Amino acid sequence: MLHIRFMEWSDLRIFLAVAQLGSLRRAAERLGVTQPTVARRVQKLEADIGFPLFLRDRDGHRLTPAGADLLPEIRAVESAALRVEQRTLGVSQHLKETVRVGAGETSAAVLARGLHLLGDGPAVELIITDRPSPFQTRAPEIRVLHDMPKTETGLTRRVGSVGCAVYGHESYARARALPLSRDDLRTLPWLAFVEEQSHYVTMGWLQDLMRGRPPASRLMNTDLMLAAAASKTGIAVLPCFKGDASPDLMRLSEEIDALRAEYWTIIQPDLARNTAVRVVSDWIVQCFRDIRA
Repeated sequence: MLHIRFMEWSDLRIFLAVAQLGSLRRAAERLGVTQPTVARRVQKLEADIGFPLFLRDRDGHRLTPAGADLLPEIRAVESAALRVEQRTLGVSQHLKETVRVGAGETSAAVLARGLHLLGDGPAVELIITDRPSPFQTRAPEIRVLHDMPKTETGLTRRVGSVGCAVYGHESYARARALPLSRDDLRTLPWLAFVEEQSHYVTMGWLQDLMRGRPPASRLMNTDLMLAAAASKTGIAVLPCFKGDASPDLMRLSEEIDALRAEYWTIIQPDLARNTAVRVVSDWIVQCFRDIRA
């Protein structure tokens, strides 16, 4: 088996992710770290071993013959490490298992609202995966993804959906019939995401609705939009579970079918039978079911 006295297990996990996904970017997304971190750790591992593991080309990263020879050995190390980790979790009945869940901004908010539903179940460590931290060293056992996973491996499960609608201060609804028509909505100031987020589906829907009219303000997440909308700065497309819960806002439109977001979970393959992970997976479904209710 591969001798790893001078190598860190986290470096080997990064090697496996790049080998499987063929891309530094996708490996970074899988592990919840930045792309430069992945590149640096691959370089460190190659320096420790003494020969290159990947060939870099326009299509991404592919294993060198030497890297391909090492792949089964490193997979064996991974399996052994995961077995040790799982056994360590159960050393004492008095130790409570903690399951790390990675999610985007909206789905993390759904889960945070449902933490009380866990009761005496496993502890949950909730992280935002679309805001990678250079200090993060442990990948989530469960990731909540917007849309069905297409390139990643693991146990996938559809957990629910989040509806969206247009919200604004009640003053925008005066002398108008609810829900507001598209023509009425076009007359109001609107809030948009920042330019770097112009590829969002919500932005396309708003641009079509407003026919190119510029927004009153640009903000980088829905919490900021909610605060701005409550202060009468403009109207905003918000997840219904957030907009409906705000005492300062009212729903101005019907729920927008085109903006309904589907969410899925993906669990690391070797943890699919872990009892705590399965309990947390069921809890995630319950959280999404509760906000729809």
